[in-house]
Amino acid sequence: MSWRIATTIGTLAISALFGTANLARAEPRRILVYGDSNTWGYVARSDGQPTHRYPREQRWTGLLQRELGSGYEIVEDGLNLRTTDLDGEDWPGSVIRPDTFNGLKHLSAALAAHMPLDLVVIMLGTNDLQARYQRQPDAIAAAAVMLARQVQAASGGIGTAYPAPKALLVSPVQIATLPIEDWNRRYAGGREKSAQFASAFQRASAEAGLPCVDAASAIGGAAHGADGLHLSPDDHRSLASALAPAIRAILGPELPR
Repeated sequence: MSWRIATTIGTLAISALFGTANLARAEPRRILVYGDSNTWGYVARSDGQPTHRYPREQRWTGLLQRELGSGYEIVEDGLNLRTTDLDGEDWPGSVIRPDTFNGLKHLSAALAAHMPLDLVVIMLGTNDLQARYQRQPDAIAAAAVMLARQVQAASGGIGTAYPAPKALLVSPVQIATLPIEDWNRRYAGGREKSAQFASAFQRASAEAGLPCVDAASAIGGAAHGADGLHLSPDDHRSLASALAPAIRAILGPELPR
């Protein structure tokens, strides 16, 4: 083999090597958002249900994607009525089981399904305020921390060797006046408890050494949707704007891979 051919092959090999490395480093940071109906994009109605979903460009997750840019990839996993770690009610005649709504029970599958991940944003707790659970804000915040701990221990996946992602807690927005009588009964006492979310989540996250963003402060208190429970379009915009700098601060300026 002549030196010219050898040099050419060597140059191509080096170019391929560094080209592959650059492609790897250019992969976006992957962020899983794990939440309930306010992550799913529930459109509030003063007369209740049925409703529909905000389009992605109006949901805070989609707005967050736009604000962060192409260096990030937002993956949504929002489910109506999802709790932190509590089973939901039975739905007769439906394939939905009570444990479908238990965020902790289904988190590990969600993590494995969406690996690789750099960060998991957890915004759960509103549905824990249902009167049937008789749960206090501090217990809800502690349950949210438990989900974050599962994220931090989630290295590997299924047949993979990805590192565990980081976790960011978001304390949910407050509940406003509920115009739907059935919801008033379902969330009896929840409005008062939701006003304690920010302090409860701040204490729990500080003790656990976890970052936390207060969604209520971001939107100005309680949800502004017509049903008193769900985010308005303005709320979605405000929440995205509050989370973008927090996420950049956690992940840092360098590309992760």
